[in-house]
Amino acid sequence: RLEVEKIKKKLDNQDKNMEIVFQYLDELLEKKQEPKVDRKHIGFKEF
Repeated sequence: RLEVEKIKKKLDNQDKNMEIVFQYLDELLEKKQEPKVDRKHIGFKEF
């Protein structure tokens, strides 16, 4: 029984970690969809 409880606890922890990973992926996808701001180019200009 102790082994089963140990496995359940481990799986719960892994589930939480996977949920966090997917939350971060969602945030990254949302940031990627935001329009880019036109910025002034810095550096040398090629003619």
